[in-house]
Amino acid sequence: MKNTIRIALLASTLLGGAAQAQDVTLTIESWRNDDLAIWQDTIIPAFEAQNPGIKVVFAPSAPAEYNAALNSKLSAGSAGDLITCRPFDASLELYNQGHLADLSGLASMANFSPVAKSAWQTDDAPPRSACQWQA
Repeated sequence: MKNTIRIALLASTLLGGAAQAQDVTLTIESWRNDDLAIWQDTIIPAFEAQNPGIKVVFAPSAPAEYNAALNSKLSAGSAGDLITCRPFDASLELYNQGHLADLSGLASMANFSPVAKSAWQTDDAPPRSACQWQA
């Protein structure tokens, strides 16, 4: 249950900015293919019910293949609108390459404890990458 709440909070944080858009499809990339059911059965229907005109597609890859698949898609410019990132150095490298937007200024970051943000911070401490890919 605790994991479900965290996933829902993360989803609302990441997708909250999209709530202003209409008639769009957002694709979320992830290595968490075990989470497919909760996204399809709970999170996405709840979000879409509150945000008509926004369709969300959760597109997980096999965990062992995710990094290579994501890097390939980022290089080709075809990654999903939102991507989940592995913590620490893997996401830092994506941030340093300019693939991730700086989310430290989002008010919704206050919903996360310092411990929860620690794996997503650069060495100078601001949380940098709740993993929204920027083209």
